[in-house]
Amino acid sequence: MKQLRVRIPGKIIEIPYLIIKGKEKGRRCVLTGGVHGDEVNGIALVQKFIEYARKHELEENLKGEIIVFPILNSSGFKKHIRQIAYDKKDLNRSFNRKDKTASNCIANALERKFYSKASIAIDCHDSGERNMLIPHTRVHRHESKLCTECTHQMARAFGSKIIVERKGKSGMLAVEMSKKYTLPVLTIEIGGALKVAHDFLHQGLEGIINVLKQQDFLPGEAHFPRKQYYLRDRYGVPSKATGIIRFKKKLGQRVHRGDKIGSIYIPRKAREEDLISPMCGLLFSIQHADAIAKGETIYSILEDKKCHTKRRRTARLFEEIKNIQM
Repeated sequence: MKQLRVRIPGKIIEIPYLIIKGKEKGRRCVLTGGVHGDEVNGIALVQKFIEYARKHELEENLKGEIIVFPILNSSGFKKHIRQIAYDKKDLNRSFNRKDKTASNCIANALERKFYSKASIAIDCHDSGERNMLIPHTRVHRHESKLCTECTHQMARAFGSKIIVERKGKSGMLAVEMSKKYTLPVLTIEIGGALKVAHDFLHQGLEGIINVLKQQDFLPGEAHFPRKQYYLRDRYGVPSKATGIIRFKKKLGQRVHRGDKIGSIYIPRKAREEDLISPMCGLLFSIQHADAIAKGETIYSILEDKKCHTKRRRTARLFEEIKNIQM
């Protein structure tokens, strides 16, 4: 295991990485997990990839090289926080910045030594401390014409039913590296709530392997799903009260308008109320903790407009979602 040594204010830190180098020359992929310290599924997915690479001697068939970072934010992981512990800043908002904060120093070192020389990048995340998400990928609307197609093709090859297309924010790895180097960075989201989603990790590993085939790092034909959908600016259903929730439906399950998703017990009223789906679609995310505060998102649904059940006014809780068959 190699170490990237980064000088931050007051000390030098080390970030571990390994190089999987193929026998045949080719391009470079950077694979990362743990950019946020409270996102354990990104770390677990990279771990699963490392185990796969060792078991199958990936370098024997690999064309080019893969730089693998098992965890980028060790300080945040130790404290179960999203940010870099040294300055309490978000590493994924710190790229292409000039300030000499710890987060910016780490981001600049990663860019200078690895991302500036990469051909593609895959960044593994989850939803953080509270919610759990079904596996999906994220791409950005800002990308140049030279990069949009390759990033979208990577998302298609990953094979998840959902591709989230979003605007992105300044300082994001995917945003800044695309602008500066036309580097396609695929963001993978799986699970959350500080709990490893073992049922989803196999799907995530298969998706990464398929992306590497599609990008000509590995031999074999990449397979694409028959249908995928773009989702833009997802909105969820907020809780109307502080209480204890219990879900009847499972994450990723199809629901219809009027279905009982679960219930919430409101202690102040000593009353339990049903959680009723306002529309048809897939249960895209759920609150993992049993306790929820008023205003927190309980769940979100990816709407299926072609369902036999007609939509009602309750659909205004969600943005109009444009489903695109690919």
